[in-house]
Amino acid sequence: MEGATLKNWRLGKKIGSGACSDVYAVEPIKPISASKGTQFVMKVSPIPEIPPSKAKNKKRKKTPAERNADALYAEHLLYQSYLRDHPRVPKIPDGAYGEDKGYRFLVLERLGRTLETVLQEEGPIPSATAARLGLELMDTLKHMHVNNIIYVDVKPENFMLDADRESKIYVVDFGISDRYVMATGKHKEHKMGNIVGTPTFLSLNCHIGATPSRRDDIEALLHVLLYLMLGSLPWQKVSSDAEGAKLKKATSVDQLCQTLPQEWKLMLEKIRACKFDEKPDYDFFTKQFVKLGAKPGSSDAYNWGDKASKKNAEVADKSPTSSPPKKKTKQDVASSTAANGKTSTTSTTARKNAVNVKKKVADRKAKDEEDDDPEVVIEITEDPRRRRKAAHRAVAGAAAADAAAKRAENLSTRVLRSARS
Repeated sequence: MEGATLKNWRLGKKIGSGACSDVYAVEPIKPISASKGTQFVMKVSPIPEIPPSKAKNKKRKKTPAERNADALYAEHLLYQSYLRDHPRVPKIPDGAYGEDKGYRFLVLERLGRTLETVLQEEGPIPSATAARLGLELMDTLKHMHVNNIIYVDVKPENFMLDADRESKIYVVDFGISDRYVMATGKHKEHKMGNIVGTPTFLSLNCHIGATPSRRDDIEALLHVLLYLMLGSLPWQKVSSDAEGAKLKKATSVDQLCQTLPQEWKLMLEKIRACKFDEKPDYDFFTKQFVKLGAKPGSSDAYNWGDKASKKNAEVADKSPTSSPPKKKTKQDVASSTAANGKTSTTSTTARKNAVNVKKKVADRKAKDEEDDDPEVVIEITEDPRRRRKAAHRAVAGAAAADAAAKRAENLSTRVLRSARS
């Protein structure tokens, strides 16, 4: 598609491909407001042609292509409503979302390195730097939680730096964000289902298939920060999700944080004691991050170098709970290319454990959303309240469609097994 145009955007080189969309560098054909000096990327998903006879059947199962296009629409609504003007969310320009020539697209400002890339290129980071990142990222998660949304896909590839000074962190890729408060106003029920997210960084509960809630976003964030400081986590070297969950549970907080300041241990213990539907004590975590050296409102470039933190990584690798280290290789990380033009890197084991979170959503979501309208109604309005309602419906619709597809897949598997036996 290089050289093609979609409305006011001319596509440049293809940067990468994600589970739901391809990503291109783009530039506006006609000048747009506040675009001087800003570079952009575009996420593009084809809109499948549905025969009119099938389109009228609201109970039919949506195709993967339909779900991908719906996910892009739902993500756009989050940018336009709850995430609008948030300082740690990529800006979207005028005319950022639209449909043209059989494609649905979303344009975002172009960012720099992911935190995964930083770890691979710079090595483990200092505790104070991790604390600053934690303070800033937790503020973004709290903002989502206040608006009844959980992020779910917490991983270092989804946290990106500005392309200039590396003094600001951004949260990207909200394709599987979900709401934890139902249309009735009640908190979602605790259920068990399939794993949703990247196992290495999931909370203990979500790693065994529990419904995610606010506490799980925070615990996953702490796992990411520990990973950045230590260079690896004991359970990421296992060969299966089940083994990873078992080792994660067997690794005590003391073992995990033995080379780090005690505040990290206190935070991990605090969030693991948090109940499923309980509001996390955000103030507690803020105080701990500040004690560790985080300075609220800092605009300095992040400090990536620290010999002490590299020593922490060496000690962690020698701990009784860790396996012999495996060589890490640089690979394209599709999820991170959605907002940058650089190829991210990640370890082979992390990639092996990664779940295709765009396509594998737990069966439990279908029942949770039965009372909601599963259809995504494309209606763009300037009323913030209607924007938010539309965003909720889009998120719910994408979840319900994915759950229905998963049920069909499981049924087919059972039928095949019965036939073979």
